[in-house]
Amino acid sequence: MATNSENQNQENNYGKVFFRWKIPEFTEHQRSNLWYLIMIILAVIVVVYCIVITNYFFALIVILATFIVFLRKYEPPKDIIFQITEDGIVLGGQFFEYDKFSGFYILYSPPVKKIYFKLKGLSPDDLSIPLDNNNPLPIREKLLEYLDEDLNKQHQTISDILETLLKL
Repeated sequence: MATNSENQNQENNYGKVFFRWKIPEFTEHQRSNLWYLIMIILAVIVVVYCIVITNYFFALIVILATFIVFLRKYEPPKDIIFQITEDGIVLGGQFFEYDKFSGFYILYSPPVKKIYFKLKGLSPDDLSIPLDNNNPLPIREKLLEYLDEDLNKQHQTISDILETLLKL
């Protein structure tokens, strides 16, 4: 967890660091053996259907996605560093300038505690960052210096909802 006072004098290649905390690479879900069995059955049905309609490329994508989901069971998520700086945000080793975003919004109604950054362009989804135990108010105040806040957004993105419901 990070606070503004902890990071006031820190700098990186992207300017002064205002906030910094660790986030998991992906959300780890508790899945039962029944969940895995249902996923295998669904994947087999979709792959067979793809072969019948001769859509081999999609069959390959389903097989790879299924393989990745099963690999996640054995590999715990790595912690990556998230930073809010004066020049943009840093997620892991990737830097995003503020002008890559059209705005942000914060959802803080436990258990959902996330910042969403709205990407400009054709991206259908927003970049979601877990707040963990960080106080959203000072983070919001600092982000307002660089980005507009979308006060109309009050729900998680469809992909976040599906990820939670389907435990993906």
